[in-house]
Amino acid sequence: FYHSCKVADKIIAVSEQTKKDIIDFFNIDPTKIEVVYQGCNEVFKQTQDPSFFDLIKKTYHISNQYLLYVGSIEERKNLLSILKCLKDLPSQNLLVIGNGKEYKNKCLDYIKNNKLEKRVTIINGLSLKELASIYQNAQMLIYPSIFEGFGIPIIEALFCKIPVITSKNGCFSEAGGPSSSYIDPMNTEEMREAILSILNDQEKRNIQIDLGFKHAQNFNDQIIAKKLISTYRNL
Repeated sequence: FYHSCKVADKIIAVSEQTKKDIIDFFNIDPTKIEVVYQGCNEVFKQTQDPSFFDLIKKTYHISNQYLLYVGSIEERKNLLSILKCLKDLPSQNLLVIGNGKEYKNKCLDYIKNNKLEKRVTIINGLSLKELASIYQNAQMLIYPSIFEGFGIPIIEALFCKIPVITSKNGCFSEAGGPSSSYIDPMNTEEMREAILSILNDQEKRNIQIDLGFKHAQNFNDQIIAKKLISTYRNL
């Protein structure tokens, strides 16, 4: 990566945070780096049929109301913090979309040891259409990652019109915009308060959804394509 950054005529970074990381770690001239955000699949921008979700619920044994986590189950993604938080939210269920290895086993042990088996569902291998439907019927997305380049699940959630709770600092506010809830990802009490704030305040929830959807329009394909074309033409 260092060699690539040194010899490249131009670098496209997926976020301002990634640009900063390239400058800090590799000592690259900032003028050489252009930020062009990522987008997401069109299926997340389409309203999915309720009957389709009914079929998904039966197939994967999903509860009627659930908090949502989307992402690989690895340490930096920090699923364990959500599980610890869930322990203090006895009336809530969690749906996890993703897979993993060692860290997943650590999470499964925590679920078993704290008797959360009936409240946590872990599935993977979904189609994008199934995933979009699951997003659109979730209470909110919780994405307490420690480190990302961008965080595509955040904009998928915003397009699907659900609130987002994610991490302070890093790239997350670029994806989440001004209306998402930002927490210390290792502070489960802060996470719990953010979850309850959204669940118990319908007006706040509606504002987060409306402003989040508006922010998501920055990540439409036409805007991204225009910036990419401009970068190549300037080069």
